[in-house]
Amino acid sequence: MVTRQQLIDSLQDDWGAYVSRFQRLPSEVQARFLQQQGYARFADLLGHVFAWWEQGKPAVERMLVDPAYDSENCEVDSFNARAVERFKHTGEAEMIALFEEMRLSLLRLVTNLPDEAFQDPRITARLHIEVIGHYQEHRDR
Repeated sequence: MVTRQQLIDSLQDDWGAYVSRFQRLPSEVQARFLQQQGYARFADLLGHVFAWWEQGKPAVERMLVDPAYDSENCEVDSFNARAVERFKHTGEAEMIALFEEMRLSLLRLVTNLPDEAFQDPRITARLHIEVIGHYQEHRDR
């Protein structure tokens, strides 16, 4: 189980400083990090995270009102490839703005979820994967 505060902390502290921490890295460290992550550009990595959040946020919202709803499974590699393709012409500044907008939207969702939502294992599992698990996968330190 994940708590509201853990999610808020991750969205504010981990993801909230993600872009600035990356930008402060020397260019050779940035390039090595992106290579290790499997992305050619920082915008590609952010687009990947954005795409998952874009899919996850409405899934959580639907779970709130539909006890029978279960998120559809998708083929991860294919989803990731489509995300990179979708944003391949999006510049870094624009992708950062989209990423930040989605991060803040997700933060608002988590902040405003009813307490009961944190008793629903579908919701807590999805949010844990989207926020904390995804950060661990792409952590920059």
